[in-house]
Amino acid sequence: MPIRVSIEGGLRLPERGHLRRTSEVDFVDHYYQGGMGWVLRERLRWVRSVLPQTPVDSILEIGYGSGVFMYTLAPHARALYGIDIHAHGGAVRDRLRDSDIDLSAARGSGMALPFRDGSFNAVVIVSALEFMDDPGACLAESLRVTRVGGRVVCVTPRVLPWADAVYRVLAGIDPESDFRGGRQRVQRALAQLDADRRPRPFPFPKMLAPYELVLLSKR
Repeated sequence: MPIRVSIEGGLRLPERGHLRRTSEVDFVDHYYQGGMGWVLRERLRWVRSVLPQTPVDSILEIGYGSGVFMYTLAPHARALYGIDIHAHGGAVRDRLRDSDIDLSAARGSGMALPFRDGSFNAVVIVSALEFMDDPGACLAESLRVTRVGGRVVCVTPRVLPWADAVYRVLAGIDPESDFRGGRQRVQRALAQLDADRRPRPFPFPKMLAPYELVLLSKR
């Protein structure tokens, strides 16, 4: 039976329960639940809003997890690639094929990408940098594999006590138990780069916005 895919504000999601969790920080089930689901869906919309609107040759997602973003990325690229440290790439590919989405999935670290220079028109990283030991290395690698004229697009959480309190209410966990200093590492890495950093959700000022949409252009 075909998998039903819903479209909401440009975001495409498969029917609830079709995708499976791939790690302890994969919150795919939460995409369909209340306030937390709204936040997770908004992150994907932010990235989509700055992607090329006509299909490009290829897009890479670093930290693709369950593959939930691939449904939205598919109309933007003729070829989809993903890399993640989990060992469930085959299962993710099979579930995406149920919706006629082909994913080339690699297992590995975003800090050492197994791709040639200039392989992709765009690289997207949705809340994965903060789980890496060296997010600066991941950003450098992402720029390396991006073609001239392309861009790296990231969503990353900022360190705000009030946002952490909300997260604890919505998710039932202390965010720092997952991040373990990762958000601070990302902020230090971004400070070394010429990055276009946009507070999100708009129009929150930077001092209040819990997330940043970060754009790096390959020149």
